[in-house]
Amino acid sequence: MFEDAFRIFAELSWADIYNSEGLDYKEYTNKQKDSFAIFRSKKIFKFRITQKYRCFGEVVNGVFHVLMFDLTHKLSD
Repeated sequence: MFEDAFRIFAELSWADIYNSEGLDYKEYTNKQKDSFAIFRSKKIFKFRITQKYRCFGEVVNGVFHVLMFDLTHKLSD
């Protein structure tokens, strides 16, 4: 399941990622939660892996770096 989402993410252009309804890629704005306290100064993004699972990370020089997985869907805003 993770493999499929990451394959799709890797194959798309950034424009396609932003416009993909399936990935629901967007900036994560609720960084006040304890899980993201150390990332408050960073611009964090998230995308959908499955209906329930999310992947959070930051983009550095055009590369998405995974910071955390949400397997409970409790971190999503």
